[in-house]
Amino acid sequence: MKKLMRYLFILFCLIPGILSAAVAQDTVPSKIRSVTLFADQALVTREAKVSVHKGLNEIFVGVDAFSVDTDSVSAKVFGKGELYSVQLKTIYLEKAPQENIKALEKKLKDLKTARTAITDDMNVLKNKERFLESVIDFSKTQVPQDMKTSFPKTEDLFKTMSFLGQNFEDILKKRQVLVEKTSEIDDKIHVVEKELSSIGAGSSKEIKVIEILFNAQNEQTVNISASYLTYNAHWEPLYKASVPTDLKSVDLTMFAKLNQKTGEQWQDIDLSISNVVPLRGAALPDTPPWMLDIVRPMTRAKRQSIGFENKAAAPALEALKEMDADAFASEPKKEMEAAFVSAKTNVSPLSFEYQMPQNLTIESKDKTTLLPLFSKTIKGEFLHYAVPKTSPAAFLICKATTDKELLSGPMNVHLGPHFIGKTFLNAKNIGETFDLNLGTDREIKIQHEKITDKVKETFLGSFERNTVIREMAFKIKIENLKDKAILVNVLDSIPVSRTDKIKVEDIKFTPQPTENNYKDRQGVLRWLVSVNPKAVKEINISFTINYPKDTPVSGL
Repeated sequence: MKKLMRYLFILFCLIPGILSAAVAQDTVPSKIRSVTLFADQALVTREAKVSVHKGLNEIFVGVDAFSVDTDSVSAKVFGKGELYSVQLKTIYLEKAPQENIKALEKKLKDLKTARTAITDDMNVLKNKERFLESVIDFSKTQVPQDMKTSFPKTEDLFKTMSFLGQNFEDILKKRQVLVEKTSEIDDKIHVVEKELSSIGAGSSKEIKVIEILFNAQNEQTVNISASYLTYNAHWEPLYKASVPTDLKSVDLTMFAKLNQKTGEQWQDIDLSISNVVPLRGAALPDTPPWMLDIVRPMTRAKRQSIGFENKAAAPALEALKEMDADAFASEPKKEMEAAFVSAKTNVSPLSFEYQMPQNLTIESKDKTTLLPLFSKTIKGEFLHYAVPKTSPAAFLICKATTDKELLSGPMNVHLGPHFIGKTFLNAKNIGETFDLNLGTDREIKIQHEKITDKVKETFLGSFERNTVIREMAFKIKIENLKDKAILVNVLDSIPVSRTDKIKVEDIKFTPQPTENNYKDRQGVLRWLVSVNPKAVKEINISFTINYPKDTPVSGL
């Protein structure tokens, strides 16, 4: 054991100078086999096969990712022996083995060479065009001179005109082709330049390796599986809601909108998408004591101290705000529609993980990839939603129930074969309902009208009142132009006083609200109104407001 410890000490402390050369030559060829993509990072698993000798072996598995979480690195060796240590090391080299960058640089050079060739061809065409124009200029003077002595033959004139016309037409066609090629090459050059920028062509010349110390019992071939967390990869949900015209259900499809610029090419990998929330070393929450005290005037020194602390904390608060803060077209209907292939869902105690049904290749570049995760039919109640005081529109909504798979994310909504707009799905607690906005229904007219707003007499007999009594009344009119009955969820509000100097009295409703203080918001009212075809329903609201005379009242 002491001999082994001495060897390890020499290995770690006395020979770092030769490590870079050894790593550059002895890095084990490996391949990324699987990736689990989290919201803002990815767990990458590489596999390798290597022959080892009896005794202690240093095995280096290369990592191409720009950023790796050092503490996340782990490895398994499948063979006879003992695994002593696994760690990530960064080795600085004279020349960085960045073959992908070299390939892109060569591609960029070839594209620019091709563009230069096209520019040369364009110049040749310009010279030909100048020659033809010079022929025309010559004919303007020479032909009239020839006509003074002898009129040119019609055949010669025709040949000349045909020659000029044919050549001008050829030049025009060739120029259009060259312009199109130039545009295509410029686009490709732009893409390659962005790829070079995204993979860090100007980064320092270094390589990362996972160093594995394995004490083999005998000479053998072992399999290695090494895993690590890398950043610059993320995904977010994107939904497509398809509503049939019979309004019986909602087909909801969840996609993963992912982007990876890790520096590694994910070639033919087994990809899983996870909605787990990574643990970032946060302590469990605690509750502070609840202390009561008399409010005391703040001293000048204390005010200045707090002001200084707030100024000092401002940048950090802004940074936190930033920390807290990339459409599907409707496909034509076909006689036979392909079945939807969804990912395999694996359930863990804390999350869902979606495993893609086939291996994928996702390059490290500034590009967004969309992958389908699941599709489900949501049963819900279809009704209309209106807030007449704010908007005269009536919105068709589906009131559905949230399950544990739905996350917050943008949603594209289709009604029948038509794309009708975008909305946002806010995540709710499991079992809570959410309103899926399906757009404005133009066959329903909503009107909010003030019908009374007057002040009562300010005199009581021969005495002038010290208060103002204001009578107000409103009417909400709902007109159904459809051929079938509808159900409308109507929201409105009445004033709520925050002081005993202002009183809201004589409140009357016709009909009575279905719910008062809707969603625990004081003064907000909800009516669930059924309106027959080609019919009109009204909601009437009236009240009086008493407040001191010559006192301004906010909110009126």
